Amino acid sequence: MRTAALFLRSRDVPAGTLLAVSAMAAVAWLGGGPAGSRHAVTAAALALALGVAVLGHGLGGPDSTLDATAAIRWVPRRALHLIVIGTVAVVVVTAVTTVPVAVVLRDAAGFTGLAGLAATLFGRRLAWTLPVVTGCLAAGVPAVPDPFALYLLTWAGQPADSGTAATVGVVLAVAGGAAYVARGPRPGEPI
Repeated sequence: MRTAALFLRSRDVPAGTLLAVSAMAAVAWLGGGPAGSRHAVTAAALALALGVAVLGHGLGGPDSTLDATAAIRWVPRRALHLIVIGTVAVVVVTAVTTVPVAVVLRDAAGFTGLAGLAATLFGRRLAWTLPVVTGCLAAGVPAVPDPFALYLLTWAGQPADSGTAATVGVVLAVAGGAAYVARGPRPGEPI
């Protein structure tokens, strides 16, 4: 138990969880609307992006050199960490919003994969970038089918029956999750 507590504290998980849960609940509640409306879907996407971005800060430790020299198996810990981030996001937003659970699951999986990918590419301090940019894009740009590239970029704001959005969410979850689990966060400067 002590090892798990030290692991979580080294990644600022307790403070990050408190902040992420309250922020997700506030944004999803304030943006609530009729079930399945575009406004409710984009508010849920923003809430999920914000929560995953805050929780994504814990995807690496403050000293990447120390993490690299630790004689423990990182793959299961990294995978579990991503699963817990996605699960917390789904539970909080589903409890507060009227958006269908399928949309919340799709967006949480995609944003969690994006956070893992950003941590792998840019490091833990910038793990928030890809989820926040994608969430803001989905909230600010209507999900219209033309041009198709823009339609792909606004996947998080699309309705529940969008097969394209589901495909993009799954691809981002698998690709980002696999990259993070296999490689871990990009080494950075210790603080």
